[in-house]
Formats: sequence, structure tokens, C-alpha cells
Amino acid sequence: MEEPEPAAPPPRAAFSAELRRLRRQLPDCSDEMLARRASRTALPSGRRVSVNARRLGEWLNGRSVPRDVHAVLAVVRAVESAAGAPDSRLSLADWERLWRAAYEDRAAAAPGPAPAVEGTPRDVVVGRPPSDAASLRERAPLSRAIDAALSDEAVREVVLTGAGGVGKSQLAAAAFHRFRRPGGVRVWVPAASRQSVLTAYARAWRVVSGEDGGRGWDDEAQADLFVAWLRTTARTWLVVLDDVVDPADLGGLRPAGEHGRSLLTTRRRDAAVIRPSSRLVQVGTFTPGESVDYLRARLPQGQGGDRELGALAQALGHFPLALSQAAAFLIDTGMSLASYRRLLEDQRETLSDLLPATSPADEHGGTVANAFQLALERAEVLAPAGSARAVLELLSMLAPDGVPEAVLHTTAARRWINGRAATRAARDAVDGRVAVDGRVAVDGRVAVDGRVAVDRRGDGDRGGAVGGRDAPDHRDAVDRRDALDRRGDGDCGDAVDGDAPDHRDAPDHRDAVDRRDALDRRGDGDRRGAPDRRDAAGGRVAPDHRDDADRRNAPDGAPDRLAERAVLLSLRALHRLSLVTHDVVPAPASVEVHALVQRAARETVPQQARPLLATAAADALEELWSSTAESEHRPETEAALYRSVEVLRRTAAADLLRDGRMHPVLRRIGPYLAGLGRDGAARDIGRELLGQVRARLGDGHRDVLMLRCQIALAVGELGEAVAAHASLRDIRREAERILGATDPDTLAIRIQEARFQMEAGAVAAALAPLTELVGQTSEVLGTDHALVTEAQGYAALSRGLTGDPAGARDACAALVAALERRLGPGHALTLRTLADLGRWSGEAGDPAAAVEMHVRAVSGLEAVLGRLHRDTLIVRHNLAYWRGLAGDRDHAVEEFAIAAQDAERALGSDHPTTVTYRVNLAFWRGLAGDPAAAVADLARLQPLVDRVLGAEHPRALRTRQQRAELLELSGDREGATALLTALLADMIRVQGGDHSRTREVAQALARCRDRASSPR
Repeated sequence: MEEPEPAAPPPRAAFSAELRRLRRQLPDCSDEMLARRASRTALPSGRRVSVNARRLGEWLNGRSVPRDVHAVLAVVRAVESAAGAPDSRLSLADWERLWRAAYEDRAAAAPGPAPAVEGTPRDVVVGRPPSDAASLRERAPLSRAIDAALSDEAVREVVLTGAGGVGKSQLAAAAFHRFRRPGGVRVWVPAASRQSVLTAYARAWRVVSGEDGGRGWDDEAQADLFVAWLRTTARTWLVVLDDVVDPADLGGLRPAGEHGRSLLTTRRRDAAVIRPSSRLVQVGTFTPGESVDYLRARLPQGQGGDRELGALAQALGHFPLALSQAAAFLIDTGMSLASYRRLLEDQRETLSDLLPATSPADEHGGTVANAFQLALERAEVLAPAGSARAVLELLSMLAPDGVPEAVLHTTAARRWINGRAATRAARDAVDGRVAVDGRVAVDGRVAVDGRVAVDRRGDGDRGGAVGGRDAPDHRDAVDRRDALDRRGDGDCGDAVDGDAPDHRDAPDHRDAVDRRDALDRRGDGDRRGAPDRRDAAGGRVAPDHRDDADRRNAPDGAPDRLAERAVLLSLRALHRLSLVTHDVVPAPASVEVHALVQRAARETVPQQARPLLATAAADALEELWSSTAESEHRPETEAALYRSVEVLRRTAAADLLRDGRMHPVLRRIGPYLAGLGRDGAARDIGRELLGQVRARLGDGHRDVLMLRCQIALAVGELGEAVAAHASLRDIRREAERILGATDPDTLAIRIQEARFQMEAGAVAAALAPLTELVGQTSEVLGTDHALVTEAQGYAALSRGLTGDPAGARDACAALVAALERRLGPGHALTLRTLADLGRWSGEAGDPAAAVEMHVRAVSGLEAVLGRLHRDTLIVRHNLAYWRGLAGDRDHAVEEFAIAAQDAERALGSDHPTTVTYRVNLAFWRGLAGDPAAAVADLARLQPLVDRVLGAEHPRALRTRQQRAELLELSGDREGATALLTALLADMIRVQGGDHSRTREVAQALARCRDRASSPR
């Protein structure tokens, strides 16, 4: 008797089984990737259909059948294309018949579980992840990091953290779809509130247990049962808790169990979120490539090339939510990329206009503006009342890529923060809210454990909820005039309750114009404190209102500690909500803020208060920069301060030209750039500033004179010493007439005039005015003042160049001793002066001492400034020179090679310093034994020198002199004589006959002629 044939599986089960068989051909391809490929696949008719990854998972598991056969055919074609071969078992017609049978059978199918596969329980999916965003980016590095964490046996919980709108939920949804295990359970939980978690858990319990939630069972009881089930079940599970606002809402509800994993998305990144078994995955902005790919896929074809799309992405800081909203805005309005970028650059436009709610982002319920407001409101709950907002306001005016934390601890910054916090507290009291121990009670409810129960019902204070999320709180802009007093005194009013610093109290530091200008002019020997706070109106010292109550009631030092603690708590609150990134390692601590967060923060400041905010930020930068000018020389701190000054200059220059002066921090730009060797940039920015300041303050203002001086210095450093001297002479005459001969700014200009008189060739003529200036600056400013040190250094240089190296050596030795007493032996200025002492010791006949002093100076400057700082490069180069003169030419060539390589790394191959070092390397290689090859090298370098510096630059003339010296050394006296003859004429015309190099050439030419005429 024959056994009966087994019954054929139901059509629906047969369809899902064949679909799973096909799916196994691409084991490394996720459902969402396959869905995207299917959506891009053209069917034989030319049609394309949209395939959703979540629906694809349901088809594979037999929970549903697609309504459209074309979706099935698209999946089949996509698999065949990726596998590189057609389906060996079924044709497209077979697939269509299989689908039709399953589709017609779907109504008769029982609503029970799908057939088990190989004896395993059915897969369970509870909850609805967000749909894939349009033009979804895979973000492969982040996806791999998430998958690796979910697969790590030591990790039980993966936390995706980042600012609102960076794509955390999309990444979590993709991981949710990828986490498909036989018989597994996946639960998607909206976690913005505790109640939403309880509701989702209760639903999950009813699904996994088969309970119907009947009488006597509430959500909380069922949620407890689900949490207990997760701990004991042998089934694999994944629970995604999306958008955790307050980690305390998860008390008793954090998933735990041996066979499962949980994945959280949150803005928070503090101890309440991170556990020992957690893996933190930081989600940031798109990479530039991802941004361009997204815009190219999202915008209509031909909307712009990669360069234009890249520029737009950069303008938006590669922020995913902003890119999505901008793309929607461009599609909706039909605006061109160029027009939209012009709107973005216009600081008068608001984010609400540029990224409006009417052009929503893909699968995101909010906008950039309200995402910022929500995060800021939550940060304010975690910090002393009003301080988090005030700190973010200050940071919004500075560089986004790293602000030294110390800026926020300056007197100026604390004045702004305390003033804004006091105003906010007073307004909260008026609104019926009472501050309790640094926290705020809302509508009579006191904050407990750093949290406030905020009424979500959309009352008048909150302005209602938008898209299920709280609307931003706009109460701190009362008629947009809340920060200013109504008295109308012509200065926009004094800040209420110390709300913001009066910009008239800003420090007045008319600094020296060279790279040591940052040193305090007061000559008091102690430059580590806060800058002089003289009122511009009459020399009155501006009162410091920091923490007056604390100062009266606390022991010595307590106010500063309390203020520092308030700033730190505010910073950490902003960091915890991913509004800023506060890095404490490596030291010194710094703060980064996304440019869009900065813009959103600035827009919350009332229009009338913005000039005061700009002044407060500039005061804080100036205070820190001046306080570290002599006590600490950290190049990374100076670089960060400069970047912030540049941001202020570009965004708030007009606000820094008030009360009849230019803010002193703007004077630092030129000297800082010159100190880095960026003289061209110093000249160009100086000219730009000069136009603005001259238009506002007039030709005869001291700031105009000082900017003209800085421009002349840059021109001189670029090789036009004669032109620089002529300009400085004219500026000095005006300064003497307007400011007086002994004004500090006039004295600084006179020193630079004498310096470039010397640089232009009149060395002997410059000695007398420099010597006179040493006495005058000492008498006016005190012997320890920076201008005195500067005049002494140039006077010593002039003395040495006029033929008195011993006198220059003695002057430098006395200066080094004074600087060691005042600043210490390890200060950069002391070390630079030590190198000068080494030079003149060598010139006076002791090259070994010159080498020893340069070795000490190089070692010290590397430790203080770094190997690639310009001062380190200069002293290392000069060390090589003195090694050569001391007879160690091989070692000298090695040092020259290092100096040239370092200069190219730090400054670039075409920088004048790099070119100079390459020339000297070639010259000393010739002196070390191969003059013919060196002559050829110098001949090849001469066009580069002429192009970079100009044919009449002293360095270009010196290169010709070095080539002539090597020709003479190699025995080609005729060639050397011809070259020296032409060179001498050019040097006399350009530098004058008294210049030391001109005299050297004249002596070499005479020597060559004498040898040529001597009988052999």
C-alpha cells in the first residue's frame, strides 16, 4: 500500500517560504538595503515601485502578502541583479502565479501565527519604527559600530546619543530591521515619556503571552510582566527605546536578560544613561560625502553640481535634519541653490524662515529650531536657573570648533552669565515661579532631583505643543526689550540687574604692534590678572558685580568657587543634552558647538541685547588673552582665541566699534598672524578692518593709526622694507601730533619706524633713535614694560649690525637676565632673547657658546611652543648656521634639512621661510664639500625665490650672493666676479651702501678682483 503524498503547504506559507529561499541568496544584505535596491529596480514595463523594508520583513515572515505583484517582481529582479544570475527555480511568471494564490488565500487565512520554520517559534515584531527617510543614507561606519555592539557578548545595551535631528532614530530603525533572529522578538518603544514606555511594554506582553489584557490588568502591571519575561525567556529579543528624554522615566523598566539586547536613542550622554554593560555610539553629522550624496539623491536632477551641493552642505554644517529641511524647502519653493545660500549667509534671516515647519524633514516631527529649543529647556532644568542659556549665548558668538573653557571663567563672562541668570530668576518670580536651591518650581511644582514636571497640556506659558513635542519657551524675550533698561541714555540702556556687561567697561589695551604686543602696558610686573577695567568716559574703574550676595556672606575665595561651579554645571548640562561637546581631556578643556546651534542660540537673544552680548564675548577673549600673555604661552589656546576673534569680526564687527573706539581684542589679529608668518593675511585683514574703523571713527583716531602701523609692518615683513619705513614715518608724525610723542601707541610706532629704518639699510642711523627710545619707554612705562624690552632688543640688534657685536652681546645678556627674573627662564620671550644672545656671542668670536645657547633655546621653545611654531623654526635654523660656523658642517647640514622639512610641514612649500631654509640648505651643502652641485641647486632655486619674494627682496639678493661665494669657492673667480659686480649695483640701489650685506659683497668683489690680477 502506497503512502499518501504529504499535503501541499497553504499558498500563503508557500509564498513566504519561496521568498525566504530567494532572500537567502543575499545573506549580507540588510532588509532596508534590499528594499532600496528593489525600489530602484526598473521592471520590464519600465515602471518602478516603492518597497518598504518593514513590509518586506512581514512578507518574509508570512504575516502579510503584498497588495501589488509588481513589488514582488521588483524584489525578485533586485536579488537576481545583486546575485548576478536569474532565479534558478522560479520564473517571473511563476512568481506572479505564486503571489496570486497567496493573495487570494489571505482573507481565508486564520489570524494566528505564521507557520513555524524548522521547529522554531514564530518571529514577533511589536511596535512601528519610523519609515525610511527619503534618500536614506546607510552611514556604514555607524551601522557597523551598532551591529558590532549588538553582537558583543559583553554588551547588553547600546546607546545612540547625539543632538536632535542627527538621525539616531533612522539608524536604530535600520538596526531593528537587521536584527532578525529565528523565533526572535523585536519591540519598538516610543520612550519620550514613562507612560509611552508602559503602554508599549503592555502591548508587547499581550503579544508574547497571548493575554488579551482583560479585566484587572493595567498597563503598569503588564509592563512589569513583560520586563520579568525578558529576564527569563530563552528567546532572542531586541527592545529599542526611541527618544529617551529623561532616563529617570526608565526606572524599573530598563530591559535586562541573558538572551536579549536593548538599544536606546537619546540626546543625553550622562551617567543616568550609561551603564557598565552599555556601549555608547556617538551619532554626529553627516560626512561631507554623505551630505552631497543625500542632496544629490533628494533634490531634482540638475539642481546643482557636487561643488554647489557641497557648499550648501558645508553652510548647514552637514546637519542631517537641516539638510532634510533645506532640501524640502528647495523642492517646495523652486529656489536656486545660489539664492538659498545667500539667504543662509544673511544673519538677519532666522532659522524658522530658512528651515520652516511648512517644509518638514523626512520622518522627523520637528524642525531645527524647535529641536534646539526642546534641548535647551531640558538643559536649563539641570543647571542653575538661567545660567545654561547664558553660557550658550556666549558660546554662540565664538568659534564653533573649540573654545577654551577658561573663556567662560573670566570676569567678563561671569558678569554676563550672572546678569542673565539674575534677570531670568526675577522674571520667573514675576511669572509665579520660585527658585528653590538653584532650581525652579514651575506653576508651584518644585524641581526635585534636578527635574521639573512640565505641564504638557499646552498652557499659555508654553505656547502649546507642536507635533506632539513642546513648543519653545519664548517668555524670556518680553516685547524683545527685556534685557535693556527703558531709560534711553544713548547707550542702549544699562543692563537690568547686571543682565549684560556695559560695553563701556571693556578693557582698554592699546597693545604693541609686533608679535609681543599682548604684554600688558602698565608695567606693574604682574600680568596674570584681569585686564584694566577703565571706563571709557572718565577713567573710573567699572565695578565687578559678580555674586555680590555670595561675596558678602561667604569666606574668602568662595564667590569665585561658586561662580566657577555654576559655569561648570551649566556646561555639563549643555553637554548632557548634546547641545555642546565639553572635552576635558586633553587639557586644556574646550567646548565645541555646532554652527546651527550657535545661530539658534543667537536668535533667542533680544535684538537690543546683541551688541552687549558681542561686547561681553570680546571682553572675555581679551581678558583671557591678556592674562596669559606672559604667564603662559600655549599656542593651542592662542589659536583657539584667534579663531573666536575672527568669528566675532565676521559676525559682529559693527558691535565692536562702539563708544568711539575699536575693541582692543581686534588689535590682536595682525600681530598674531604675523607671529605665525602669515604676513599676507595680516596685511589683508588689517586693510579690511581699517576701512571699517576709518569709516566709523575717522582718520585721526588712535585705532586707525595702529591698524595702519600693523599693515606697514606686514608690508615690511613681505620684503618692502623701504616702503614700510616710509609709511611708518608718516604714521609716526600723525601720532605725535594727535596722541603726543610719549603716548604708548606713539612709542610703539616709533620703535617700528626705527626698526625698518635699520631693515632698509640705514643701520647706523637707526641706532640713535632706538637708544633714545629705550630711555623714553623706561621713563614713561617702567623698566619692566614690554615696549622697553622690545626697544632694548632692536637697539642691541642695531649695535651689532653697526660693527659692535660685543656691545650687542652684553646688551642681550643683561636683557636675558632681566627676563629670567621677571618671566622665568622657560618663557618664550626669554628663550628668543637667549637665541639673540647666542648670535652676538658667536659674532663676537665664540661660536661654541652660540651653539650651546641655541641648543637651549630650541629645546625650550619646542617644549613651550611646539616644534612647528615659527619661533622654533627660526631658532633651529640659526642653530644650524652656528654649527656650521663652529666647524661642524655635516651636523649643520642635518639641522638645515630638519629646519626645511619642518618649515614645509608648518608653512607650505612656497612660504618665504620655507624657501629661505631650502636656499640655506643648498648653500651649506656646498660649503660642506660639494660647491658645484650647490651652485646648480641655487640656480634652480633662484626663480622660485624671485617669484615668492620678489627679485629685489633682501633674501633674493642674498641668494645671488651665496651663489657667488660658492663660485669663488669652486675656483670660478671669473663667474663670481661677474655675478658680484651686477649684485653690488643692485644692492646699493635697493639697500644702500651702508647695509652689512652690501659691504660683504663689496669686499668679496674686491677680493676676487685682487686674486684675478695677482700672478699665479
